[in-house]
Amino acid sequence: MTVILILVLRLFGVLCLLRFLFQLAGANMYNPLVQGFARATNPVLQPLRRFLPKHRLIDFSSGLVVLIAFFLVQCLSSPEEVKEGVFHLLLISGAVTAIIHVCWIFIGAILLTVIMSWVAPNVYSPATELARVLTEPVLRPLRKVLPAMAGFDFSPMLAMVGLSFILYFLRPFS
Repeated sequence: MTVILILVLRLFGVLCLLRFLFQLAGANMYNPLVQGFARATNPVLQPLRRFLPKHRLIDFSSGLVVLIAFFLVQCLSSPEEVKEGVFHLLLISGAVTAIIHVCWIFIGAILLTVIMSWVAPNVYSPATELARVLTEPVLRPLRKVLPAMAGFDFSPMLAMVGLSFILYFLRPFS
C-alpha cells in the first residue's frame, strides 16, 4: 500500500512540476499536452489558487504542491526518520528531489529536441514544441558562450554535461 501511495505522490509531483515549468517557460496554453497536464492537476491546484495566486509566470500553488508531494514521498520512504523527528531534513531532501526531477526533465527535453531535429526537423509536434520551449531558456545563454561551429550546435551537449554535474553533486542529499 505504501509503495502505491509513493508512486501516486511521485507521479502527481512530477505532473505539477511539469506544469510549473511549462508556465515558467511561457509554454503555449493551447498545446494539447499542456491542457492535459492542466486537467490532471486542476482538482488540487484550483482550490490552492485562492490562497496562493499566480505572480506573473510563477505559479506558487503548483510549486507548493511539488514540495509537499516530494516531502511526503520522503516521509513515506523513510519512516524511521519521521519517528526521530528530523522533518527539516526530510523537507530539504524533498526539495533536492524536486531539483533532481527538474534536471531529469531538462535532460529528457533536450534529448527529445535533439533527436527530433535529426529525424524530422521540419515536422510540427506538440511534444517537440513543448520540449523546445522548455529548453530554450537553458540553451540560449549557452549558445552565446558556445556558438554553432560548422553548422553544429553543441549547446545541448554542454547543457547535459552541466545537468549531469548537478545530478552528481545532489545525489547524496536526496
